[in-house]
Amino acid sequence: MKGYLKDQIGSIIFFYSQIAIVMIVAQLASSLGGSRIGNSDFLYMLIIVTFFLAIYHISRYAKYRDIYRYTIDDATESAWLPDTPDHLTSQLKEHYEKQYQSYKQQVELLHSEKKQETIFMQQWIHQMKTPLSVMRLTLEKEEHNLPAQLKQNMDEELDRIKNGLQLALYQSRLQQFERDFHVEKIVVKDLVHTIIKEYKSNFIRNRVYPKVEIDPSIHIYTDQKWLGFVLEQITSNAIKYTGDSNSTIYYQAAVWEGAVELKVIDHGIGIPQQDIKRIFDPFFTGENGRHYRESTGMGLFLAKQICDSLEHQLEVSSEPQKGTTIMIRFDPS
Repeated sequence: MKGYLKDQIGSIIFFYSQIAIVMIVAQLASSLGGSRIGNSDFLYMLIIVTFFLAIYHISRYAKYRDIYRYTIDDATESAWLPDTPDHLTSQLKEHYEKQYQSYKQQVELLHSEKKQETIFMQQWIHQMKTPLSVMRLTLEKEEHNLPAQLKQNMDEELDRIKNGLQLALYQSRLQQFERDFHVEKIVVKDLVHTIIKEYKSNFIRNRVYPKVEIDPSIHIYTDQKWLGFVLEQITSNAIKYTGDSNSTIYYQAAVWEGAVELKVIDHGIGIPQQDIKRIFDPFFTGENGRHYRESTGMGLFLAKQICDSLEHQLEVSSEPQKGTTIMIRFDPS
């Protein structure tokens, strides 16, 4: 009813303004004729017109009641509208339903195209992993026949391709995160050792040494695959931005107020203070990215997106030329 009165307030004010003009004219006319209309007469006329005005608006509101009471509590509801009482609202309803159907078809088409694109991307990435594995096996087989520097350069390029494929694959999977998600109990130390083993060649090639300081009894509940990707990106960045060789990357975990805090600490070049607020932005490489061309600006962005989806906290603290600490906090279940 409030909505109806708000819509009709202008017409009601106009109606009473016309009644006031009529009363003024009637009073002037009666004065010229030598008589005068009493206040009780004006009050009686005002009551009469108000009564009929109220009857009119009550009947009109009854016709539009369903429309005024209709609300959408769920944005996913269909484009249903109540039956319309007149030709104007019928036209508006028809136009609305046609527009809704058109938008619905466009959205369904976009979803279908996006799904096909995602499937193609994932299949292509998996197909690219086969020749990549063949190239690495061939390189290992011919290791003794190749110059050491060439072997190292080839390893670096193959790792770069592998990391790029991983980024593309997980970015594609992230769009359907809820369908590719499995929570299980994970021993933190075992997961860290798995990541270190995966990046063994990178550690050796860059002369960086991992040191694990984690109690074997510490465990968490999360998705191993997704969290493993996050740790891969953190480890890759720690190795990449270590700076000097013979440095150490520390993996530490502790239980604090019931939550598990996993830290990856390096003593590399660090992150400039003006860049820290933007390191989770997509494609942001910052000042360090100008010196390391292989930076894509997507690793930490995806890591943050995954941690948010897993309901883990990802925090970064850093000082230029002193190092960076990245912490993942796993709140108690």
